[in-house]
Amino acid sequence: MNKIPECIIHPISIKLIRQGHPWITADSFSNRFPRQSEFIVAMDDRKRPMALLIHDPVHKNVKARVWTTKYPFDQEAQHFTASLQARLDLAFEKRLKEPALKERENYYLAFGEADQLPGIFIQKLGSRVLIQLYTSFWNPYKSIIQTTIQEVFPEIKDDDVWFQLRGETRELQKLPINAADPGRRDEFHLQEFGLQYLVRLGSSYDHGLYTDMSSVRHTLKKFITNDSAVLNLYCYTGAYSLWAMKLGAKQVTSVDLSPKYIEWLQQNLGLNPDLNSAQHEALTMSVDEALVKLKNDERKFDFIICDPPSSSTDGDKRTSAIKAYKDLISKMDKVLNSKGHMVIFLNTHQVNGSKFEKTIQDVLSELKLNYKLNTRLTLGQDCPTLKGFPEGSYLKGLVLEKL
Repeated sequence: MNKIPECIIHPISIKLIRQGHPWITADSFSNRFPRQSEFIVAMDDRKRPMALLIHDPVHKNVKARVWTTKYPFDQEAQHFTASLQARLDLAFEKRLKEPALKERENYYLAFGEADQLPGIFIQKLGSRVLIQLYTSFWNPYKSIIQTTIQEVFPEIKDDDVWFQLRGETRELQKLPINAADPGRRDEFHLQEFGLQYLVRLGSSYDHGLYTDMSSVRHTLKKFITNDSAVLNLYCYTGAYSLWAMKLGAKQVTSVDLSPKYIEWLQQNLGLNPDLNSAQHEALTMSVDEALVKLKNDERKFDFIICDPPSSSTDGDKRTSAIKAYKDLISKMDKVLNSKGHMVIFLNTHQVNGSKFEKTIQDVLSELKLNYKLNTRLTLGQDCPTLKGFPEGSYLKGLVLEKL
């Protein structure tokens, strides 16, 4: 193979790689990487080789990702395919040994950088597999990734394999595409903690169930009892709502602005005839409108789930979730019973857990509300995180108890 280009990287990138960070972002150094090179050898300021990078000149922000810091890099690149297969096998083996995953049919077989598979996220969705790629580098390797999966799971046929490019640029925002038939659309059911959910592949960007939230849903079961009235804000397709009903909540209210998602929730409810649909109500309106309405109706809840999009727009301005929480917490407090709990999520890597917690504590202090932090929530089980890589710890939640 051709000699791999050796490129000096930014001093901050040098420091971050030594701390375990796996990304090279866009800067005056990375923008000079040879565009046609598949691999780059990162050099420190003394021109010493320090990492083998996989290169992505197309990505708007992440120009390269660390494949290995193990020398010699020319041999690592020469045996790249074998290393990729070995890393995939290791990630699969770890998940198959996890007993908790037997309680659900949706889980991650590989979780990107934390599994030393930069930009590769693989979900097992019942009998299907969804391979999500966050860098176009992996396009030539799709068949190798698929073959490795099918060797470990021989029951997975080509019709069951789906690929999706995801990311911040328009080029990486794609619908899931079936490996055998790119025009195929697929609807099926899968089970999570004894509940059935409708999943759609090939027809929308998101398939209907957030797998990275599965272990968090399980963790929250201790807060829901037979006497609980539960409010699920930004409910999406209703996974938290159905889970609360399964746990015996006496009444569940789901709120979402999207008629599409509310209809999807109702279909999910219909898949679970053991749940009492009379104990559920759906409000198709904005969260702000719903909270005002519920207050005016003198409604009270014991447990409120709030998982807003990381940013949203009302047509005039874009608001981040972290900035919206002052108003949200004020309104949620008015419909939360004494000794009740609210769980608030933030789904972005741009704000770390400590800053999120401090911001919420400042909001509570400013609003003169008396709450204590009961539980911190993070990714878990099949979604490991990597030390020195805050971008991989994007999901964070706080359970606040009203005093």
